[in-house]
Amino acid sequence: MLRETLPSGIAQGWMQFVLENGWRALAYEMAAILGQPVEEIERVRRTGACRRLSKRKRFAELFALWHGRPPTDEEWPTPRKLSSQGTYEWQGPELALLANLVGQLGCVAIAQTLTNRLRTITGDPNAERNRHAVQLWINRIGMQSKDVLGGLTTAAAGREIGSLAVVQQAIVNKQLKLRRVGRLLVIPYAEWEAWKVKRSFPPEGYVRLSSLREALAIRSDKLSEFARMGLVPTAVRCIPYGVKGPSTQFGTWYIAPDMATQLLEDRRAGRAMPWHGKPLIDNLLTTFKLWQQRKHPTTCATCQDIWGEQGAPETFDDYAERYPPLAHGAKRHLTRVWNPGLTLEEVASMTGRSIDYVVQAVANGALDVSTVGNIQHVTRTNATRWSARGCPSGENAKSWISLETASKKYLFTLSELRKYIESEQLTSKVGTAGAARGVVYVSKNQCGLLREKIGFTEAQAARKVGVTIPELRVLLEGVNWRKAEGIPLVTVQAVIKRRESSEGYELDVAANLLGTTLQWIEARIADGTIKVSKAPWDETRLYITDPMMERLRKALHTPMRERLSDDWLRLSDAAHEAGVTTATILKWANNAELDRRKASNGWRYQRQAVRARARLYWLTVRFHRATPPDWLQAESTQHSVSVRPTKPN
Repeated sequence: MLRETLPSGIAQGWMQFVLENGWRALAYEMAAILGQPVEEIERVRRTGACRRLSKRKRFAELFALWHGRPPTDEEWPTPRKLSSQGTYEWQGPELALLANLVGQLGCVAIAQTLTNRLRTITGDPNAERNRHAVQLWINRIGMQSKDVLGGLTTAAAGREIGSLAVVQQAIVNKQLKLRRVGRLLVIPYAEWEAWKVKRSFPPEGYVRLSSLREALAIRSDKLSEFARMGLVPTAVRCIPYGVKGPSTQFGTWYIAPDMATQLLEDRRAGRAMPWHGKPLIDNLLTTFKLWQQRKHPTTCATCQDIWGEQGAPETFDDYAERYPPLAHGAKRHLTRVWNPGLTLEEVASMTGRSIDYVVQAVANGALDVSTVGNIQHVTRTNATRWSARGCPSGENAKSWISLETASKKYLFTLSELRKYIESEQLTSKVGTAGAARGVVYVSKNQCGLLREKIGFTEAQAARKVGVTIPELRVLLEGVNWRKAEGIPLVTVQAVIKRRESSEGYELDVAANLLGTTLQWIEARIADGTIKVSKAPWDETRLYITDPMMERLRKALHTPMRERLSDDWLRLSDAAHEAGVTTATILKWANNAELDRRKASNGWRYQRQAVRARARLYWLTVRFHRATPPDWLQAESTQHSVSVRPTKPN
């Protein structure tokens, strides 16, 4: 290569600067700094006198060496168009602007901003910065497009508190204000900190109430409703974050640990829960509103009997006190649309009988009527029942029973029956022929209706069922009877059915049905495969229900699995332990890199094996911004302290 000769006497000036700093520097940048043509810069460098440097110097460094200060944006040369790519080169001012826009605008908006700037500087209307180029240079300068300034993304906020759903609920409820950065939603730091201050945490050691739902055999979300009504002792409502488990926009209920233990013990022992027998305020408000809309006229005899001498409630407080103990039928009547019933003509038309036949049935007590405004009415229920019985006229002998029979069947005393006859509540007649001569008979239908209306005392009901009064009270608790002045006939009948019913299989009967031994059944009870039920009115009566029998049948044909300890984690817990996704855990298991065992409710992963595989993963992880789990960070810190070199002696 031919070398040109510089004029003699050069000791300083721009030529000397080129010789000292211009090795492999871009000629057009040197020309812009020194104010010389590019040809002159190249002529000086062709002399071969340039001092070789370890690396070439960039524009900003050369400008600072020549002018003694960094360059301004206006002092940078016009970007060159790279012929190989057809795009313009990236310079320092543009990269600085790019870094400043990251976190404030999305990639598309940044590309448009840089395109406008580039066209202004170059004068080229076709100059362009596209989204892919912007994304590439964001990565090259060590940033990410999801980086934001002055706030954090909703995903980052969700990771911080351990629940993205809580953050999204706060956004929907306008508790958090957002700004958009490209495709990202950003929460300003001030907004985020102010929102976190409003969150409250439970006292130390308190237990999440919803975690007891399955153990208490509650499938709905009634526990939170009971707590809101003050029926769960020690329950406090908190709005935490950063805790594992679901939460709601209305907060999460927690209770004291000793109360949680007490509730579980009461449930296992069959004792009443604090909310049992307590009316729900929401239900009372609904029925009160419906009752007011459909309130029956004062002439309704049934309503008068239901409310008694006090009359209908005038306030909601009075209603809330008197409504819950009422029988179910009385409640249905109060909220039913007012209808006095069918006239006798309508009953005759419905049943296809003559009006005289219906009048005769009413006179004989076979059909119960009520008088409203001097007009006799039959309730649709009574008319349907009468029709289902074959429309008896009351003339048949089966429609009448003697006083002694009525006393035994419906548990009335003879004196009570005579009083009802005198007050015309019971229709009676005297036999005139044969063995019936002189015997007083009463309407069987009326006796049943009268007993249903009056009910039984505890002593009468116990005698009817054939148990003692304490045993009757236990049986009554199992038929959802709401205490009233008298025990209804249907309730007594339900108690009798309950006492005589067979809920399941005794242990020896179950063993014979399954073809196994009693010892095997007892072993399945001990290991928790099944639960044995106990009759509340007879603690010595143990039985196995049909669902438990199905479990035993499956256990007979299923090999017994080893009971896994708490160190065997579920899939989600294993992913949390390793600090990776559940998909990564499944990938390790499928590639035989992580051992797992099959449990009754899914795969389980041993904690130490998960940690061992996680250590290898985090040594070669490509995502440098990912955060290792706490236990691994603690191990790394301890290891760095233990291997710190000591000073030589």
